[in-house]
Amino acid sequence: MFKYVFSAILAVIVSITFVFDIELTNATIGSLFVAGILGCLVVFLLFKFGLHYKIKALNNFANAFYYSVLEYKKAQVTPSGISYRESVREQAEVALAANFDPTLATADLKIPATLYSGKNPLLAELRARIQKAEKIKLEARNLDRKANVILGKTKEEMVENELAEKESGRVLDRVFEIETGVAAIIDLTAAEIGEQSYHRAPDYDLITRIAFDDNVYFSHTYKYFESDDVEGVLFRAPFMIILMGIIGTFAGFYLALSQGGDIKSGASVAIISSLFGLPISLLMDYINTLFPDKDQYQQAFNKFKVCLEMLFVHEQELNREETEVETTKLLEEKELALEKAEQERIEALAQQQAELEKQKQLAVAQTEQEIKKHAEHQTAELKREKELALQEAEKIRIEALAKQEAELRRQKQLEIVRAEREIKEQAEREAEKLKKENELALKEAEKKSREALAKQEAELEKKDNKRWPKQLRRLKRMPNAKPRN
Repeated sequence: MFKYVFSAILAVIVSITFVFDIELTNATIGSLFVAGILGCLVVFLLFKFGLHYKIKALNNFANAFYYSVLEYKKAQVTPSGISYRESVREQAEVALAANFDPTLATADLKIPATLYSGKNPLLAELRARIQKAEKIKLEARNLDRKANVILGKTKEEMVENELAEKESGRVLDRVFEIETGVAAIIDLTAAEIGEQSYHRAPDYDLITRIAFDDNVYFSHTYKYFESDDVEGVLFRAPFMIILMGIIGTFAGFYLALSQGGDIKSGASVAIISSLFGLPISLLMDYINTLFPDKDQYQQAFNKFKVCLEMLFVHEQELNREETEVETTKLLEEKELALEKAEQERIEALAQQQAELEKQKQLAVAQTEQEIKKHAEHQTAELKREKELALQEAEKIRIEALAKQEAELRRQKQLEIVRAEREIKEQAEREAEKLKKENELALKEAEKKSREALAKQEAELEKKDNKRWPKQLRRLKRMPNAKPRN
């Protein structure tokens, strides 16, 4: 919204300057720039005051919440029996009451010196209010667990029922809706904790960011301007004023040269715009340095986040102690119950043993009679079953013998056929073997016969050579001659 308003102002100035035929002189330009710079200073102071007041109120609430958590940790040493969400709401409402309840008296209250440093005199009153509110809250919780322990509960109910009028706080708090905004922070924080269902350590940064950034009462200045945009423009305002002074300087020289006038008249406009622009720029920068809204917002953010963490850790420690105490108590009760149960068990066992012994004797006598009758009946039954079994076994034996004889006959025939086949095959093999042996013998005899004939022929030839050597030599000389016998 802020950027649109600023753009509209620039558009109006440009349209008046260029659309309408206005004769611009050095004096007119000087007056316009001086009026514009002074107007920017007024707007700067207005928005700076609104933004700073809201951030200061937010920081005061964070401080009150921080010290309410400290007081709660000192006062609440036993398990509270409430959830983390309700604990956060209660301590935040204590801080809310300490900041905005005008009926809470601070006189005659003991303020521990360790809780404040003395740099800020308002901290003493704030801590006193917190101590009083914390004491009332704890007393109310002890009297009635269902009671709402915020300070001023009874009077608020009377206001709601139109039985009394609500006492108003400061005018600026009503104008900027500070109390409503702080209540919205409490509601957003509790809603986020409940929605996320944190059973372990919560995301404190996320919860704090949602409580602060999604709160329309603190995220906007004068309802329609976003605080982030306002803070950005206010931070750059000194530089913008310097630029306006520089533009005024050049505008004075430009008009003096374009109208053919004296350069000294243009210099006067430049000097006037610079004389107004530079001090006002320094003033704005000094105000921004003196009231660092961004740093204070970050301090409030961090302090609120630390409070959530401190409260969660404290509740966890209390619940852990409660669990340990309950566990110890349960263990002691369990041991006593076990001892009592053991004694009762021993007595019951003794009584039960006597009763069982008596019942055992009766049962033994009755059982003996039943066993005797049952044995006689079983004997007769077994005898009859034995006879039937013997008959059945004899019948089965006869059938088995018949089957066995038939099987033996069949096997005998098969063995005879197989033996005949084997004998026949063996005879064939023997005949084949004899045939092969005869052939080998014939071959061997023929071989020996040939060798004997060859040997005999050699001997005969040798003898002939001895008997007729001369005829042989002669025959050799006479190849065509034949020997005589």
